[in-house]
Amino acid sequence: MELFVSFSEIMHFFKRNRWKFLLVVLAFGIVCGLLSLRLLRPSYTANTSVTFSCEVPDNATADYHLQYGGILNTRVQTAVVEAASNNLLERTAGKLGIDKTEISKITGEQVNNAPVVKLTVQTPNADKAAQISDTAAQILSEQITREFPSPKLTASITDKAMVQKGQSRKSAMAKAGILGLILGFIVYVAYGILCVLSDHSVRNGRVAEETLHIRLLAEIPHESRGESKEDAYRKMRAAALHQFGSAKSFLVTSVTEQDSGEEAAAGLAASFAQAGRKVLLVDADLRGPKLAAFLNVRADKTLQNVLEGSCPLKEAAAEVPGMENLSLLAGARLESGSPADLFAKGFDGFAGAAAALYDYVIVYAPAETSYPDADSLAPFTPAVIVTAKYGFTGYGAMKEALRGLSAAGGKVAGFVVTDS
Repeated sequence: MELFVSFSEIMHFFKRNRWKFLLVVLAFGIVCGLLSLRLLRPSYTANTSVTFSCEVPDNATADYHLQYGGILNTRVQTAVVEAASNNLLERTAGKLGIDKTEISKITGEQVNNAPVVKLTVQTPNADKAAQISDTAAQILSEQITREFPSPKLTASITDKAMVQKGQSRKSAMAKAGILGLILGFIVYVAYGILCVLSDHSVRNGRVAEETLHIRLLAEIPHESRGESKEDAYRKMRAAALHQFGSAKSFLVTSVTEQDSGEEAAAGLAASFAQAGRKVLLVDADLRGPKLAAFLNVRADKTLQNVLEGSCPLKEAAAEVPGMENLSLLAGARLESGSPADLFAKGFDGFAGAAAALYDYVIVYAPAETSYPDADSLAPFTPAVIVTAKYGFTGYGAMKEALRGLSAAGGKVAGFVVTDS
């Protein structure tokens, strides 16, 4: 398991999954936009102000004048309480002849300690918002004046509600869709970070190099971008030669069956051929050979024929179309017996003969953790290269593969991260 997660690894995750990222964000936007048509109701607010005042009797005493402010404030506070009552909401709906569900809420508040109550109405009906607010204010004014007949209370609407402009369905859908896009973005970013944090596979080649104490030879990119893959294989060639400069044969095997070991072997062989060397690529996967189809080579004779002595190597090796200096010795599915036994019997002599005819021999063997074939081939090749797939191959499996190759006598030159 890697000991830390860098920002570049998180960004790498999103680059590799950019189409999934876009699809998730778009899905959230579309779903939220459609739901707004069925579930969300727009809310409109209207405000009406009511001003209260009390008449002062001509024969009022001085004490009354002192109490006037408190008397009036009591009336105002009562109006604030009555404004939020369910009774006012029901009476307003009844007077207008509408369902009370058309009125979401009615509230009141005193404005700056003045004898003014600001009535606020919330409703999903934009066309009736102002009418509801003014009607509720009128009902409240009449109710308070009846409750406090003495001293005479006067209530008047001083600021009527403004007519509201209804929000179109398209506008509501657009706003909900934008919110959905933002939500989708946040959800996927959180998901991506959690995926990277909980991932126990090889993601950072340099960290794996330090953790496993094995040389990183190259990181093969996820997809071809110009000459980036070819350059990665050139780096792989240079690093392999630096590790084992005298080696003429390299065994390339993968940790698991999904680690693209056959592609790495073909890429390494092609890079040697591009450097003007005569190269033989050997498909030693006798369980499910893929290199002939991958390189578009039609092979009449295979590795089995050479190992069994029924065909010389020169006749069995086929030139790779469009690739000068590169030949392929194809493999075929072994009908009976184990490929590992066949390699143990005759691969030593074959390796010597191939080294005499070619500058470099690149041998591909199937996944080390799945089959014993690579272990049987490792003693006959001076250097072994192991491939691990980015974000897929676990550290435990990689340690097991390296331990098995070492126990078989293989000299591991390093590892390659594929699909990075």
